[in-house]
Amino acid sequence: MDQNVLPVICDFKAVDLFLKTDIPWCILMDFHICALEDLMCRLHRANKRVILHLDMIHGLCADEAGTQYVCQKLHADGVISTKAKVIETSKKNHVLTIMRLFMIDSRSIERGCELGNRLQPDFLEVLPANTKNGISYVRERSSLPLIAGGLIRCKEDIEECLALGVCAVTTSSLSLCREMKAGRA
Repeated sequence: MDQNVLPVICDFKAVDLFLKTDIPWCILMDFHICALEDLMCRLHRANKRVILHLDMIHGLCADEAGTQYVCQKLHADGVISTKAKVIETSKKNHVLTIMRLFMIDSRSIERGCELGNRLQPDFLEVLPANTKNGISYVRERSSLPLIAGGLIRCKEDIEECLALGVCAVTTSSLSLCREMKAGRA
């Protein structure tokens, strides 16, 4: 994945706006399972790469069967989850894997890093992104490539995360994604 800002798409209006961009990758969440097949086909026809946040799809269980469905039937390009079984199943299906880690306290970070180090997802997404000490704390405990997300409100937030060595930043602001892409072109 060669993109340092990933838009998180949560509604159909945002999908329409995303399709008008030259941004290749997006993350889908908060959609109903009934809309996924058409939505994935539409995005793939436009040569977009789609990462599904399995824990945040309505009507879809984030378990082995749900993961097989999004990998084999919907042909997701990637999967995000906090659940070990989802990451393991996604890896078996050869899709990009992102394990989410909420930086609540030092113990949650330690447990999350231990799980990530064992599962070896492609990326570890740390939330919230705007905690410099938290990102450093994760870096000390895991060599996995990091994505930062949550509470990103401006270009400076993204630049600060990238300066800390994260590979990418997720944001629900498509305009911020376009601004960052234009600044790096």
